[in-house]
Amino acid sequence: MTDKIINGTYKKDNPNEDIGYQKWEVEKTYEVTMIYEIVAKTKEEAKDLLDRKENPKEEIDGYGKTFRETIKSRYYFDLSGDEPTTWTKIEECVPIEDTDIDTNEKYLNYEDKDWAKDDFEWRKKEDGTDIEVR
Repeated sequence: MTDKIINGTYKKDNPNEDIGYQKWEVEKTYEVTMIYEIVAKTKEEAKDLLDRKENPKEEIDGYGKTFRETIKSRYYFDLSGDEPTTWTKIEECVPIEDTDIDTNEKYLNYEDKDWAKDDFEWRKKEDGTDIEVR
């Protein structure tokens, strides 16, 4: 290795471009109303068709027992923004800890990276500034 380990780090001045990126899980709640349009002979048959075909995760365009029995759904979103949004940092790309084969000393290798899930391994605050290591 022609580059030297300086103050316990390797290539800190020229790190891997991925180091420092953060991964977020964002939970945003919307109020969703599903509107169903059902064709059936009776209300009871319509209820039965709804019970069999209802899926709040996707819109439906399907049939019942015959081609005349149909069910269609569509979403109606309330995007008023009244619901809270939660942001949770779940990972950060960090330099790996390595060992110098000549001196057996540990150092941070900024040329190589890994995604860390544990917050004690993170090196950046949410705003991107460095976490001070004590």
